[in-house]
Amino acid sequence: MNKYIIILGASRYGAEAASKCGLHPIIVADQHSSIDKEIAQWAKAVFYVRDIAERTEVFCVVEKIMNLYQTVELVVSFTELGLETAAYISERLQLPTNSLETVVNTRNKGLMRQILWRDPELRLDVVSGKVSDLPKQFPYSRSAIIKPLDGFGSKEVDYISDQQEWEKWLKRNQDHPHEWILEPYVKGPEYSVETVSCRGKHFILGITEKQTTGKPHFIETGHIVPARMEQQKVKQIEQVVTKALHLLNVQYGPGHIEIKWDVEEDRPVVIEMHTRPGGDFIPYLHQLASGFNQYELGILSYIDQMPSDVKPIYKKASLVKFFMFPEGILQQISLENVVNQQSIQNWAMYYRVGDYIKKAVDSYTRSGHVIVCSETVEQSQRLCENFIEQLKYEIVCD
Repeated sequence: MNKYIIILGASRYGAEAASKCGLHPIIVADQHSSIDKEIAQWAKAVFYVRDIAERTEVFCVVEKIMNLYQTVELVVSFTELGLETAAYISERLQLPTNSLETVVNTRNKGLMRQILWRDPELRLDVVSGKVSDLPKQFPYSRSAIIKPLDGFGSKEVDYISDQQEWEKWLKRNQDHPHEWILEPYVKGPEYSVETVSCRGKHFILGITEKQTTGKPHFIETGHIVPARMEQQKVKQIEQVVTKALHLLNVQYGPGHIEIKWDVEEDRPVVIEMHTRPGGDFIPYLHQLASGFNQYELGILSYIDQMPSDVKPIYKKASLVKFFMFPEGILQQISLENVVNQQSIQNWAMYYRVGDYIKKAVDSYTRSGHVIVCSETVEQSQRLCENFIEQLKYEIVCD
């Protein structure tokens, strides 16, 4: 008997993983989504809606799908804007899922902080609300970070150092409809932890070392797998991540938890949590390095088929580097000589000749990327540097 999985959002990795898990994927996508050939080859069918975040509309489409395909096993999403809808529908249909409450609590950074406050090791003193609700007096004796309460992709992240900058930010954003969260700036390197949960048991797939532009916007410029750190730090990070997943009642599926190592207090601090895989090719980097496919394991967790021996053993080292080109018109771009093509897994430019390159202000305005995999982190870094040296481009500024 054929078994089906409904995936909210046009996820190529999700559709491919579902097929490899023995399920036929049915995609429900926003009407403006691009369904490329790679998604189409795996999908049994594609249905379109105005917005996958609109629960009622999507639920009606899911009911239609279930009438056409009788044996739907799961309704899931691997994209941020479909997570709540998938949980809502799964609860109504009594399918395996993280509760809607859990998903809402992880997507809303203020609610997440309230729950993590229950454990002294996970506490961080934050302030949240609309601009009119935020204090006029800067509440910290050190620098802080402010970002949208439900934001992602480094969008609208700002660094505030003192009262003067705080007053400028409040004035600049006084008419902004968003709710915001203000939290102390944690000084130290950034990491993310990739996980899969199955019936409340949590498996650590690995730790990603993150590179950013730093203050004020902290745009992510690259990721390295495996993260380079002492084993004792690895254990401490795994412990706080497991605590956080437990407190937020995460039961199933992939997780992406962002961490900073506080160099002043010498401890890991949970920054954000997501009940989905990380973006920026992070799951692919881990698959290259350890062989684990987070999408496949995530799907298997829902149908209680998770393997019992999920412990990362790194056979390779992988990285992604994002290009941050200056603003202007792209006149030409070429690759003179690809060094070690076997190690260059993938590369792409997000602009064509003649396009105007915008200033990078978040993860969605970067210029391109290259993915490298080789024997060690150091070797991958050298190969990446060699590749970038061979990438020739001309940009004309206004």
